Amino acid sequence: MDVTAATLLTGTETGATLAGRTAAVTGAGRGLGLETVRTLLARGANVVANHRSWSEGLDKLAAADERLALVAGDIGEEDTAREIVETAVTRFGGLDVAVHNAAVTRDKPLVSMSVEDWDEVQRVNLRGAFLLSRQAVRLMLRRKAGRLIYLSSISGVAGNAGQANYAASKAGLHGLAKSVAQEYARYNIRSVVVAPGMLNTGLADSIPSKVRDEKEARSLIGICDSYSVAELIAFLASPVGDVVNATLVRADGGMAY
Repeated sequence: MDVTAATLLTGTETGATLAGRTAAVTGAGRGLGLETVRTLLARGANVVANHRSWSEGLDKLAAADERLALVAGDIGEEDTAREIVETAVTRFGGLDVAVHNAAVTRDKPLVSMSVEDWDEVQRVNLRGAFLLSRQAVRLMLRRKAGRLIYLSSISGVAGNAGQANYAASKAGLHGLAKSVAQEYARYNIRSVVVAPGMLNTGLADSIPSKVRDEKEARSLIGICDSYSVAELIAFLASPVGDVVNATLVRADGGMAY
């Protein structure tokens, strides 16, 4: 059977469809997280979307699609991670994919950075990933299958001045993903990190123009489209993404360091 451009886009002939799968996405209220929710739904998945506070975008999606369940709460707290997984089970019968996208920034030069600035970034970005992973893997072990996808950043690869806390938290995801992959590969549980560069989201707008211009100039394609990164996440969440494991996938447009 020929594979047409339309079927490539929908994944219906390539195995990239997510029909019948359930995914959880943290930090889903805006930006890349919200785009990921839209993309996973479009590919046929059930989705449990987590955001710390109310999100108009998520609210509208949930009102229009019964395949989307919302869990409000701080992913840095264990109760929220537990509720995400329990919601996936009660609403959709299980959890196949866990995407940790939630992140906060507290940017300052190292000598000006408070302990609170450091701890809060680690609590959400890294501790949140641990809490979600632990709850998800416990369930995935029973099913002997699952996928963990961690959203890092090019800052976690190359570092970034003024972001020692953020870069450290994102780099920590690499070690977490590789360790989880080694522990549970025999149970068909895969773990991978995606490291985007600068995306066309609200976060990019908050960066000083001089810094933004410098980062854009480092990329071979400029600022990256969040839709493309969301499509990459959907691919990794699908059956055809099964061969990608224990690795870092750079989605930065070919940034040079």
